[in-house]
Amino acid sequence: GEKGIHATGPALGMSVQRADIGLDGATFPAEVYRVSQGQPGVWRFQVSAPADVKAGMDGYLLVSSDSPYRLYAHLANYDLRVGERIGLVAYLYDQRESREKPLAQGIQSAVAKVQFPDGRERSLLMFDDGRHADGAAGDGVFGMLFTARQAGEYTAQVRVRGVTPKGETLLRTSEHFFPVLDVQARLGKGAVATTLDSNRWQVTLPVEGLTPGSRVMAFAEMWGLDSSGKPAPAGWFGGLTQVGKDGIPLGFDVRWLAYSGVHAPFEVRNVRLQDADTAIPLAAQTRMELKAPAVDVKRMPAVSTITDEMRMGPRPQRMQTQAAGGKLMLVHGYCAGSNPWPTSDFSSYAVFQDYHQNRTHDQFAQLIRNYGAQFPSFGIVAHSQGGAAALHLYTYYWSGLDYSSGSRLIQSVGTPYQGTALAGNLALLGQIFGVGCGSNWDLTYDGAALWLSGIPSWARSRVHYWTTSDKDVWWRWDYCNMATDPILDDPEDGVVEKWAAQLSGATNHGHKTGWCHTSGMRDPAQTSDHSRNAEMNAYGNR
Repeated sequence: GEKGIHATGPALGMSVQRADIGLDGATFPAEVYRVSQGQPGVWRFQVSAPADVKAGMDGYLLVSSDSPYRLYAHLANYDLRVGERIGLVAYLYDQRESREKPLAQGIQSAVAKVQFPDGRERSLLMFDDGRHADGAAGDGVFGMLFTARQAGEYTAQVRVRGVTPKGETLLRTSEHFFPVLDVQARLGKGAVATTLDSNRWQVTLPVEGLTPGSRVMAFAEMWGLDSSGKPAPAGWFGGLTQVGKDGIPLGFDVRWLAYSGVHAPFEVRNVRLQDADTAIPLAAQTRMELKAPAVDVKRMPAVSTITDEMRMGPRPQRMQTQAAGGKLMLVHGYCAGSNPWPTSDFSSYAVFQDYHQNRTHDQFAQLIRNYGAQFPSFGIVAHSQGGAAALHLYTYYWSGLDYSSGSRLIQSVGTPYQGTALAGNLALLGQIFGVGCGSNWDLTYDGAALWLSGIPSWARSRVHYWTTSDKDVWWRWDYCNMATDPILDDPEDGVVEKWAAQLSGATNHGHKTGWCHTSGMRDPAQTSDHSRNAEMNAYGNR
């Protein structure tokens, strides 16, 4: 039956507590009501507000339970451009098993409510018929597709109704945010290589639809023939570059040819272009013929070891600075209001400051580079998004990181390398209340996946990271942040789930309980762990 929920309902074992919901420095005040003696069934929530609150004001209600049956939803594709078909996919899974294992039965209806950049909303039915980017028909995975007609920021709420394997009714929702670009780029079929010096070519990729001077990420593979005459890869190359009048220029070290033993004729394969700020794919080409300078691989000096110069290109001459000695740079996270690191735990440090701001990983990285230009070299200790920005900096730009020395180049704590569920909810909260630092695509699951697709193994290997979560005891409800606990899968630190903080190819220094993402949560802030800070200070590059 229906039950009225009131703050004074002792028969239901109800308690109320104030909390903040949000991400790092972008939080909103909330009240959390916990019912410990409720019964299964249909519940009615009645929300009241003080008399001075304006009629018609929007609010946000989040309801969760201890049920292990969760909803997983994500974009069906990353063709986030005007004129393209964009989709969302959703399914239920049992949290006690794998997230990758959809429940074949359970969802009875699914709807995606999409808000377009101009403010219009549209509810789109989702189907499990094998025709809506949902895989096979009847497999429990639901999907929907729509054609994007506007550029800008979209939000979507996926809402499913169904039953659990035990026959209990359920309602689940998932929040999403994604940008759509108005870019129509096309790659040609013939690339040209010219000689830069004895070790390097400039490979120019033909492209239409992009303005000269615009910045893009470009990635490709160099292929040739092996000693038996069969096609073979020589190496992967790419980076962040500017579109030129003749196309997109990329550097390629010809020593990869000697290392792999591949000879002419050459071709470029699996070419892809991505937007510099969002990593959204702009164009792709499976194969391109390559017009290249004549090179006799057999006469080239033998190459048995892959060098940093082969991976990263020639290092620029170090710029002269007025500062003496390298620094350990302390970097904050998304929208932070202050430096989260206790400076007394560090020596020879510098504090990066870009408070109350919403930056893409690329914008964040450039700000770190510019601030660090006053020092001859630096290593980084980063919190939250700062860790991803530091990795982005090392991957795509030359900076003081490349001239530092020590055991650990980049060290991070609580960085959502694979995104956080709060990013989608943050977009909705900002939309409702009109405040906050704004939406951040790079911090969503989908945005993070696109960004990571361009981060090579040699860059990941220079990262050392830690994860934390609340201290779990049997006799109480355990959480870091009561308001975000329902949104995140355990273990989590109040903002970042342990699984989403993993960075493949980096050094994982382990998971520690009893520490939360920021101050003001149930357990101390992870950045205030003096023992870990002492370790990072001792081993950090400078």
